[in-house]
Order: sequence, then structure tokens, then C-alpha cells
Amino acid sequence: MASSRSSLPDFSPRRRSLLLGTASAATLATLGATGRAAAADAAPQPQLDLDTGNFLDWFQPQDDGAGVSPSSEIFGPMDVTVFLWINVLTGLAWYDAVAPYTETAVGVHSRIKRRPSSESATNRNMNTAAIHAQYRLYKGTLPSRLEPMRKLMTSLGLNPDDDSTDPTSPVGIGNIAGKAVFEARKEDGMNYLGYEGGRRYNPMPWADYTGYKPVNTAFELVDPTRWQPLLHPHNGRRVGGGPGDLGIYVTQHFVTPQIARVKPHLFPGPDKFSIAPPDFSNDAGSRKYRRAVDEILEASAGLTDEQKAITEVMDNKIWGIGHSALVMARSHDKNGEMGVEGWAKFILTHLLATFEPLIVTWHHKRKYDAVRPVSAVRHLYRRDEVTSWGGPGKGTVKDMPGREWSPYLPTGDHPEYPSGSTTICSSSAQAARRYFGTDALDWKFTFRTGTSRTEPGFAPAHDVPLHFATWTDFAKNCAVSRVWGGVHFKKTVERSLVFGEQFGDLAHEFVERHSSGEAKD
Repeated sequence: MASSRSSLPDFSPRRRSLLLGTASAATLATLGATGRAAAADAAPQPQLDLDTGNFLDWFQPQDDGAGVSPSSEIFGPMDVTVFLWINVLTGLAWYDAVAPYTETAVGVHSRIKRRPSSESATNRNMNTAAIHAQYRLYKGTLPSRLEPMRKLMTSLGLNPDDDSTDPTSPVGIGNIAGKAVFEARKEDGMNYLGYEGGRRYNPMPWADYTGYKPVNTAFELVDPTRWQPLLHPHNGRRVGGGPGDLGIYVTQHFVTPQIARVKPHLFPGPDKFSIAPPDFSNDAGSRKYRRAVDEILEASAGLTDEQKAITEVMDNKIWGIGHSALVMARSHDKNGEMGVEGWAKFILTHLLATFEPLIVTWHHKRKYDAVRPVSAVRHLYRRDEVTSWGGPGKGTVKDMPGREWSPYLPTGDHPEYPSGSTTICSSSAQAARRYFGTDALDWKFTFRTGTSRTEPGFAPAHDVPLHFATWTDFAKNCAVSRVWGGVHFKKTVERSLVFGEQFGDLAHEFVERHSSGEAKD
């Protein structure tokens, strides 16, 4: 699993890298974003030819060619663990709907009889099945997206109210596939229905049922090696920042700790995978602890506009863990070589590679319950002054009270170790390498002047052109961006980078087994 490409770049504040990229094709499609698909709140014009087009490509947003500022993209209303769960279900529905029209593929959650090859002479049947599968799945998981999907389907001449389950028709195949995925996953441990843990009344969808309780509170750091929930303004975006909105604050909760109990597709369970304990942060009086904290401060003090841009790209789970998959797929599909089948296969591979590592990562996050940098810095330097990024528009500030230190990025609402973002970046990169047989990525766009979410109007001072050349560089820079952002320790991302790669292999091999028809129930 480990290889030379898992070593990290120089973490010096002066290090300037132009390399990045990752993927989540269905993230953009599922939650809705700008682009050619326009499956948002207005009925789109019929732009997709069901016979010659490819819905799985067409539905994804398009780069305008001049570069798009990722910070301007619209975030979904749910946390990353929730929308990635919905996304992987969408990918499964698409795949199962397309499988009957292929020569060898079998569905993951449905085994619909194979259709004659004449029915896939054009793309119409596969496109129709995939669209109905998505709509059927949304009826169970994402009702807020039903109206836009209805408008989209109507514009394409399809009937969203056709509930046929005829396994010989594309509408029936799509409905069967979408329903099969929902029925298989609605009680998979994620607590979508809200009844897990023995609850009988008043369901609480997505709520924790594992009984997790933090050692520390937002008001007292009892153990400086353990995770501390933070306070943030009730209407504010920054976590771990300064004064709030009229003194009204909200306390963090460990988001979806139950994801560690979700039934995986790729492996028996999270206990199969181990990662070394975070020895650098489990002894607040050690040199390792101080060094880990100082590395965070050094990175923060030396932030460049380019580093800020990369950090925000990677923190934006819709763009950073989104658009590069499309870039990769489209570069291999200039003349439609992949087809609907190829897109369904790649999207499922990618989404399994980005969701299922979280099952294992969250298992270890709860096990180690490790402190975040913001709590460690404020603890270690509570009586001292530090040099660091000083806040929006302030640049590097000397003699800042350590107890007031804040990271460049908002701190996530879950324990620090291992890094979820780094793990899924590494996994998705490996899945893409395996699928396309190359490390090349070559994603280029421009981060526009003043479009930072953290420092709107201030950063970057000038347009920052980014060129993300390879998946290797993507994974390394995804890792280091978490240190630049002040939300993960250096050792955490180094280990998570190596840890994540194996899940990309597992995702690739899982989908290959189903694509070849070798998968067994």
C-alpha cells in the first residue's frame, strides 16, 4: 500500500505548489450546482439527446473554460458525511440501472435480467433508466430535490409519475434499481430513518445513537489531548473564531459518529484496518506535542495566497472533492469512448472510494478522540504570544495572544485523528489511477481575486492560476492543505495519506468484479 508517492512535500511556509485535484462527480450532481445540467430551481431547456447523449456526463456541471472560483460554489445544507452517503446511493442506483444493458455487468443491490443488445444500440434506454433510478432514490432520500428533478424529466419528455416496475422497460428498470438501493441502505447504520438505538417514537434522522460523549466541554479543556467541542456564533460561519453574534453561540457535536457502524460494501468492517495511535498529540507535556503545535503555527504564519487558495479548494467538498473527477473522465471521453456504462462504472468507483473510507476513519476518530490544533495551541500558549495568521485581512501578526489563536479554516465538528479529508483524497486518487491506468490529471483553473470564503475581498490579492498536474500531487497537496488550514497536525495527514490509498484499490476491485459479472451475492 505505501509507496514513494505517499511522502509529503516540504511543509515550509515558503513552499509554493501549483498542484492539486480530486473528485466527486455525483456530489455536484446530487446536491445541484451551476453548469450545463441546470437541474436546479428552473426547468431546463431540453439539451440532452436521450439517443446520442450521456445523462451521467450531461448532468454534471461544466467548467466555463475561463476558470471558476471554487469559493463561489454553493454548499449543500448537510455535512459531508451525510451528502456523501446520499451520493454513493445515487451512484449505486445509476450503476444498477445501467447494468442490464451491458454485456457482463451485474447490479450491486438488484439483479435485473440482461436486456437484448439491440436495446442499447442507442443511449436512450440507459439514460432513461438512470434518470428514473435517480428520481426513485430521491423520493426516499432527498425529497427537496424532487421538484427540480421533475422539471428536468418533463423537459426530456419523461414522466416522473410513471411508477412502472416492468423489468423489460427502461422506466421499470430504473424504478426497480432506485428502490432496491434505497431499501438496501435505508437501515444500513447511518440512521437515515431516525429509529436506530431503540427509538420508537419521534424519529431523529442522522442523529447519533452510539452514546458518544466528549471528555471536554466547549467551556473547559479537562484533557488537552482529547477532542474539545468548539463554540461558534449562531449565525456565523467561522468555528473557533472570535466574538460572536451578540453573545449567542452554538456548541459543536461530533457529527454522525454512527457512520462507523454503517454496513460497508468494500470490506467486512472497520476493525480490519489499523493506524498507529497519535503519539504526537496524546501527551500534552511532551516534545512531540509541542512540535506538532509549532508546525501548525509555522504554517499559519507563512501562508501565501496560493496556499490559501489550495486550502479553500480542498476544504470545499463540492468543488475540491468534486470537479477533478469530471476533468479526468472527460479527458478520456472526448469522443464518447466511455459511454453511459463507463461513466456509471467510474462514478460508482469514485463514490465508494470517497464514502467508505469514512466508515473506517470515523471508527478511529472515536477510538482515539484526539485533540484538534485550535485547542492544543490555545492550551500550550495560553499565557504566551505567538506569530501567526491574524484573521481576515490581517496577514501575519506577531505577538498575538496564544489563547486567541484561530486557524485559517473552520475546525470540523469531529475529533482530529485520522484526517477524513486526506484519507478520501488519497483513496479517490488511487481509484482514478487504477481506473484510467495513469497518474495524469492536468486540471487547470483560476482562483479569482478576492473570492476567498475566509477572507472575502482580501484574498487572493490577485488571480491565482492553479494547475493540478497529477493525482500524486493532488493527494500530497490535499494533505498539506489541512496543515496550512490549521485543522490537522502534520503527522496526522502524513499517516492518513498512506492509510487512504488502500481504499481506492478496494473500490476499484469491487466495481471491477461487478462489471465483469464475477460478483457473488
